[in-house]
Amino acid sequence: MSDPTGGPNVVEVSGLSVRYPDGRTVTLSGLPFTVGVSERVALIGPNGSGKSTLLRAILGLVRPSAGTVRVLGRDPVRDFDEIRPCVGAVLQDIEAQLLAPTVREDLAFGLDTRVVPAAEIQRRVERTALSFRLEGLLDKVPHYLSGGEKRKVALAGALVTGPDLVVLDEPFAGLDPRARDELTAMLREAHARRGMAVVLATHEVDQLADLVDVVYVLSQDGALRLRDTPERVFQLPEVLEASNVPVPALARLQAALRQRGVRLPPVSDPEALAEALVSLLRPAAGSAREAPAPRSATVPS
Repeated sequence: MSDPTGGPNVVEVSGLSVRYPDGRTVTLSGLPFTVGVSERVALIGPNGSGKSTLLRAILGLVRPSAGTVRVLGRDPVRDFDEIRPCVGAVLQDIEAQLLAPTVREDLAFGLDTRVVPAAEIQRRVERTALSFRLEGLLDKVPHYLSGGEKRKVALAGALVTGPDLVVLDEPFAGLDPRARDELTAMLREAHARRGMAVVLATHEVDQLADLVDVVYVLSQDGALRLRDTPERVFQLPEVLEASNVPVPALARLQAALRQRGVRLPPVSDPEALAEALVSLLRPAAGSAREAPAPRSATVPS
């Protein structure tokens, strides 16, 4: 397997079809779905389009009735036991993942099954807790944590084993803006430290610009219609709207500027947009006179 840049693929899926026990069939058509080594890939699309089915197929949790699924060069269903130690996952139902009596034991769970020495387990758990700023929660009961804390613990548990791939299904669901930003920062930091491949499905498109390298757009009928960088994908509002995907606020602002004759290079985050605007305005600002400050209003007595 190889990615478009010539390197090996961690994930490769094509022609996927899954028939569920209730008779429902989910089929994904269009482009093949590929994830290269250390590549961060987001999957966006409407509810019911097949995002979760694709992730479950990658994790070996459903057996395809047609098509090909390869993870690390293997069939994730047939070779589940061999692949599972190399893959971390955070699924939508966080409560079903946090089963240990304490956060410490939950983080250690994935290592306990690998015959890792007790001292090494303790070292990895404490190191992971520190990197995710969970050291104050290690002796807490996961069930009583906040939604954001639970997702941080689940992500830390998915990464404590040092996987080659981590799969995230709606990782920002139910989080307030501050918790979403914090989880996004932790994902970026974890990728910078570990270099694992990342696959995530989400509706929170505003979080993706500086989080992933590639975005796939999935249509309502299960067709993978577009694969490109976030900057380019989010410059195509008609494609997003056709797939019932909200256009990110930053892309809407750039589109509004273009309509008013202000053309900027595609940018992926607010800081880059601010810098582009400042660069555009700086020559004019240098020759302009400073406007007088408005007079203070006087309220008659």
